Amino acid sequence: MFKREKKVCLELTDEEYRLVRKCLMDWRNKLTKQGKCADPVNELLAKLMA
Repeated sequence: MFKREKKVCLELTDEEYRLVRKCLMDWRNKLTKQGKCADPVNELLAKLMA
C-alpha cells in the first residue's frame, strides 16, 4: 500500500564530498543548458549540503 523509501547514509572524506558536489553541479548545469528538468539533481544537492 505505502511505499517506503530506502535511506542510504554515506560517509565521505572531504575530497570525496567536494568531488560528488562538483559532479552533481556539473550535471545540473548540463541538464539546464539542454532545457531539461534538473529538480531531482537539485534535491540531491540539497540533501548533500544539509
